[in-house]
Amino acid sequence: MTHLVILKNVENKTKKWFDKRYQLKEIIEENVTNKLIPRGLSWFGCMGGLALVAFMIQVGTGIFLIFYFVPSLGEAFNSVKYIRHAVPSGWLIQKIHAVTPHFMITLVFAHMLRILFKGIYKKPRELHWVSGASLLVLTLILCYTGSLLPANDLSYWSINPVGNEVGMSAMATGYDEGVISSRGFNAVYALHIACIPLLMCVIMGFHFLMVRRTGVSEPL
Repeated sequence: MTHLVILKNVENKTKKWFDKRYQLKEIIEENVTNKLIPRGLSWFGCMGGLALVAFMIQVGTGIFLIFYFVPSLGEAFNSVKYIRHAVPSGWLIQKIHAVTPHFMITLVFAHMLRILFKGIYKKPRELHWVSGASLLVLTLILCYTGSLLPANDLSYWSINPVGNEVGMSAMATGYDEGVISSRGFNAVYALHIACIPLLMCVIMGFHFLMVRRTGVSEPL
């Protein structure tokens, strides 16, 4: 019991120390703990928030996979096998990371269809639609680049048609006679783990800021 009391005192003092310097308590209460849910909000109206949860799951599982995945053409496939068969709970985390993007795309599509059919994209919320459409495109690209990284048969059949369609296979996809180059593979890896997620975070920040300012039908 004495240890619990000491820990509680340390926790309270730490909270007070941070609150005196950053005034976080008032911000959290105003925007989170004391924030009321708008009337008439249904689960179908929460698709955007659920897509954000899916994105956070992707980030969390992706960070775990980075520690074990080897971004090399010769080692990528074997490193995925190692994660699935040798790392504790690796098969579960890898499967969650592989399946969640499909739910995320479905949620984003459902969210945008609701906005479209209800006409919520109209003035003064045009930028909501633009930023949301940008996030949809980035989500699709994120899912596509992720499908290339295991360097398996699916990766080949995913990238080869795209290279042929754009007519610049060597430049656009890094292909040389049907085999992806190391430079192209590294570019896909960099896009997947850094460039696209960071860009999505920036756009999501603006998107949620605009939603908080104008709301769906009124300011939230």
